[in-house]
Formats: sequence, structure tokens, C-alpha cells
Amino acid sequence: MRPGHSGRAGVTLIEMLIVVMIISIIAGVSFPALTSGLASVRLSSASGSAASFLTAAMNRVDRRELAAAIVVTPKENQMAVYTAASRDKPEQSLQMPQGVSIEGDEPRRFLLLPGGTFPRITLVLRNEKGSRRSIRIDPATGVPDIRRVEGDSK
Repeated sequence: MRPGHSGRAGVTLIEMLIVVMIISIIAGVSFPALTSGLASVRLSSASGSAASFLTAAMNRVDRRELAAAIVVTPKENQMAVYTAASRDKPEQSLQMPQGVSIEGDEPRRFLLLPGGTFPRITLVLRNEKGSRRSIRIDPATGVPDIRRVEGDSK
């Protein structure tokens, strides 16, 4: 044992409290940025999924040569594809993830006919932080265009 030191080694309670306080301050400062980043990633992912869902429905109509209807239901926060074979049940559906919603009040229906020109489909998605993305499907090419919407309409 060294002279001038007692036999106890370790961390005092005050030192431990200071370390815990520093960690909690860092966590408190970084938490809003982290949740905002997650909301943005969720919105981006949902936009890509919605664009893929719509283009897949258009491609399916052309390949199978069967008419289909896309129903966008903002209150249920989902999109569904109906065909004559599926009747009342959707052939496919896409539910938006939690925290992302489809803007609008009333359901919208888009009829897709094989060999015809597809309708211009535009959706606007919003996350809980207020960020918005517009998904627009070009009727001639079927190529999706996803853009950030600036400003707030509501």
C-alpha cells in the first residue's frame, strides 16, 4: 500500500452523479434530433413504398390485361387495388406506417384500363412533424416523381 492513501479505491457518489447528469443532458439534447430524423426516414420510406405500389398496379394491369381500380382511403390511411376477380376484397393493399398519413378527406378512386392511358395520380403524404412529400405518377411513362412539398397548406 502506498503511503498517504487509504485502502479504498473507486468512484465516489458525487463523481457518479456528475457522470449520470452529463449523460442525461447529452441524451436530452440529442433526442429531438433523433426523433425528427426517424420521422423523416419513415416518410421517405413510405413515399417510396407508395410509388412502388402504384407503378406495380399499373404494370399488373398492362401485363394481365385486366382492368383494376386503385382506391386511396385517407381516413383508413391505406391504398388498395381491386379487380373484377377480387370483387369486394382488395387484391393488394398498402397500409401507411405509423406516423405517416395520406392527406385528404374523401376516398379517391382511379380506374386503370389495359391498353389505355393511365390517369394522373398524385398523393401527398405527411408525417407527424409536418413534413410533406408529393408522389406523382406520370401517366405517359408510369415513372414516379417524389418531391418534398414546401410550406404548409393547413
